[in-house]
Amino acid sequence: MNRKEFLKRELEDNPNDPLNYYMLALEHKKDNEVLTSKSYFTNLLLNFESYIPTYYTYASYLIELGEELVAEEILKKGLEVAKASNHQKAALEIQGLMDLYF
Repeated sequence: MNRKEFLKRELEDNPNDPLNYYMLALEHKKDNEVLTSKSYFTNLLLNFESYIPTYYTYASYLIELGEELVAEEILKKGLEVAKASNHQKAALEIQGLMDLYF
């Protein structure tokens, strides 16, 4: 069983664990499966808003893809979520990426 198959099985067994979606998004990103990767990231944004790693990682990916406008909006939302949940380190990292590109 390859890593994606394992993660898909984990997702089926634990559909409420955002880590499974996140890891699948990264696996598809690594394999240059852009649409599939983006769909997993989008699912995270819609259904697991408090899963902070999504914001930085997905925005970085979108910047790589030349989708800066969408990336900026995701970073703004991520900064709000990080601050609201008192995740100072995440807020600093997100702000740093925003400062670098926007």
